[in-house]
Amino acid sequence: MAGLAFENSNLTDLPPIENEILEGAPSSTWRDLRNPKLRRFPRHGAEITWLDFLGHGIAGLVFKVTIGGGDPVALKIFWRARRPKPRPRPNDDGFIQDEWPFEDECRNVALLEKLKWIITTADADRRPLPILRRPKTAHDIAANLRGFSDEARDSPRPTRPPDDPIPMPPVPALTECYGWTTVRRDAIPRVSPPVSDYVDADIDWHWALVYELVPGAPQDLAVGQAHLDFFYAMGFAMEAYKPDNWRGGRLVDFNDVSAPFSTGWRLSAVAVRDARAWFWTLGFEDERRVKRRIVTGVGGRAVRRTGREGGSVPASVAVDNIQGAGKFKA
Repeated sequence: MAGLAFENSNLTDLPPIENEILEGAPSSTWRDLRNPKLRRFPRHGAEITWLDFLGHGIAGLVFKVTIGGGDPVALKIFWRARRPKPRPRPNDDGFIQDEWPFEDECRNVALLEKLKWIITTADADRRPLPILRRPKTAHDIAANLRGFSDEARDSPRPTRPPDDPIPMPPVPALTECYGWTTVRRDAIPRVSPPVSDYVDADIDWHWALVYELVPGAPQDLAVGQAHLDFFYAMGFAMEAYKPDNWRGGRLVDFNDVSAPFSTGWRLSAVAVRDARAWFWTLGFEDERRVKRRIVTGVGGRAVRRTGREGGSVPASVAVDNIQGAGKFKA
């Protein structure tokens, strides 16, 4: 198995991750829920077979792959391996700290994994406490979240439930995240037309998340409403609807939500939503997007490129091709 890339790197500011493999029950103390960390993909280091290019955005690239001979999955590879450095504000008015998509997404999916596990597998005597039906303040949202913690579930039940309580909402068909991994830059196939963004040029690998592969399908309003209700009850803030980030009413890009009190979370973005208004189109992709594909190999052979997760070695500049300095083109 390839070594974990960051173990031999000079990274000191690590994202919210754990080396523990994502299997079995997640930790769920109040501290874990406030600061959730994502566990590692079980087949880290196995061979990757690149099947198709699915898309890209400001966070990174998404490919359809198989890993270690398993079923096809979606592999989301993030541009930046390091937290962006603060930028000076105009007129020397302090600094701006840009968000780090990998950090944000790890925290979001880690918390969702914990909540799903607690709701669906908890023993009858350790069920989460009832939650407020309509949380209106940050205090309400914190109280709802705390009801899932070990401390709350193991304490004597309160004699007086919260005003207007509801039991735990059913968990919708959330897109599964199978954990974090790393991918060497020189293993990522090129696509045509190329895409590029700024990367950390002194690091030769990228963070990645492994997801369930969700097929494209028109938005299902019932499935979508279940997602919207669950995100609201759990206190997640939501970005505006983007058709290609939802498939069949299921969210597939978890940078479109923000876990309670995380970077980018805003109370004003936690709201009751009606799927009939939210899904202003039932389409699941932007027809204006340029269609891209994995390029063919030498002699016109179709590329079914393989590589290995993990890198031997984990200043931000732009890079010119996948193995050199300049702009990073996949």
